[in-house]
Amino acid sequence: MEKKSNGFGKTLGRIWANYSFIFVFVIILVAYALVLGADGKTFKWSHIAAILGSQNTCIVGTIALGMALVIITGQIDLSVGSSLVLCTGVTIMVFNMTNSVVLMVLAALLSGAICGGINGVLVGLGKMPPFVATLGTMLIYRSLSLSVVRKIDPAISGSSSSQFAMLADNSKYEGLRMGFGTGKLAFGGFSIPYITFVFLAMAILFIVISKKTKYGKSVYAVGSNEKSARLAGINVTWVKVSVFVLTGMLVGVGSIIQACKIGNVTPASSGQSYEMYAIAAVVLAGVNMAGGRGNLVGVIFGALSYTTINFIIVSIPGLSVDIQDTFQGLVLIIVIIIQTLGPVIKENIRVAKRRKLQAQGENS
Repeated sequence: MEKKSNGFGKTLGRIWANYSFIFVFVIILVAYALVLGADGKTFKWSHIAAILGSQNTCIVGTIALGMALVIITGQIDLSVGSSLVLCTGVTIMVFNMTNSVVLMVLAALLSGAICGGINGVLVGLGKMPPFVATLGTMLIYRSLSLSVVRKIDPAISGSSSSQFAMLADNSKYEGLRMGFGTGKLAFGGFSIPYITFVFLAMAILFIVISKKTKYGKSVYAVGSNEKSARLAGINVTWVKVSVFVLTGMLVGVGSIIQACKIGNVTPASSGQSYEMYAIAAVVLAGVNMAGGRGNLVGVIFGALSYTTINFIIVSIPGLSVDIQDTFQGLVLIIVIIIQTLGPVIKENIRVAKRRKLQAQGENS
């Protein structure tokens, strides 16, 4: 009987360790439903659709996929919010000048890759600490965006009010903004925003890369033990540079979503704290901040969890806007404690059992 109990406990502990992000999301979703119920509202599919189509899910979630790879290699990228602003500015300007969807997408991916590549070169080849290097580029990218938007011809930027905006006169505008950016795929009585499918497509792609390719295994190897990875023949420098480039390209995808969903970007305020939001989504996904461990499947649920937390905060009646970030921080801390409590308890039980066996051996 005791063996069965131990087996069940081990299985439960293994499930929690590997899939805690699912349980965390379900708990947060239930909490959201309860908050809505307390305010006299009924939790409906429209609330789930709002979570799925939120920019925190689709834009931050897409960026968080890259952030997860960076963190798994034992690094950090603080520039993603500013990179998003710069890439969106480039994306919108190319669209305004060319009215071409293909060139717009290419501009987004290329500008993102360049921003990420600069970070990668500074960290991988320049051996700079990731925190310092990306803190510097965070300031540079946003400053460049502000400088360009204030000096460039409004016919190119699309606005005369210090923001980049898609020109509504372009023939492709309606399809991108109303069709794709804010459109939904309806089936039966349900509907899911198109931009959600972009996020899910990116998630599936990078899950496959991380789990099924040699490159993905190299990313985990570098994060687990850099010296061992180098002895195993892995080009550590290349891996470090490449994860920043991939993150930059995912920022480029996020900039396409930003342009199509919002229609504009304001360098002075857009993308503020997105690096923190992306890190929060990664932590909620159960990725080890020390590197070497993490499941990219969890990033999907991490992004959904973070968005739902935002919705909970906004839905609390009478809660002042000034104090919302405090509640958001507290909820995040509580969730992370719950998420990490299982492994800690499991380790304490394992140590206690080992000491007990050692004591029994000494007594005998």
